[in-house]
Amino acid sequence: MKKRNLLISALFVFVLGMLPACELIEECGTCELVTIDADGNKTFGTPLPFCGDNLEEKQNSSPVTVGGITTYWDCY
Repeated sequence: MKKRNLLISALFVFVLGMLPACELIEECGTCELVTIDADGNKTFGTPLPFCGDNLEEKQNSSPVTVGGITTYWDCY
């Protein structure tokens, strides 16, 4: 009986160790890459999920313009 309880406790601790604890409390969101060409036409990329520092990096990034084409991240 004691071996069974010890095995169940060890399994429980192992499962808790495998869970990514930080992701449970991190803020997550969805961002898509927006491209505006020289004529003002907008193209939207596929929405992608981001969490934590990656989400903050996308939200704080500045628009980039190269050859009349501007790209930026739109997060919601």
